[in-house]
Amino acid sequence: MNEPDDPLLTPEQVAEIFNVKAQTVRDAAWRGKLPCVRLWRGKKKSLLRFRRSDIEALIRERTVPTLDVK
Repeated sequence: MNEPDDPLLTPEQVAEIFNVKAQTVRDAAWRGKLPCVRLWRGKKKSLLRFRRSDIEALIRERTVPTLDVK
């Protein structure tokens, strides 16, 4: 269940975090590259939402450590 401190984000809000277009976020979710919650499915599209904790975990998992270049 969604906790009050783990809000659901819209594709537009996630797009702002990643500095991409909302359609890019939707496409990634449909391809299974971005974890999402599908609230319902319509004839043409679903209402997608994203758990903030999932987005933050994805960022942590894919963060590359800084290389010490001299």
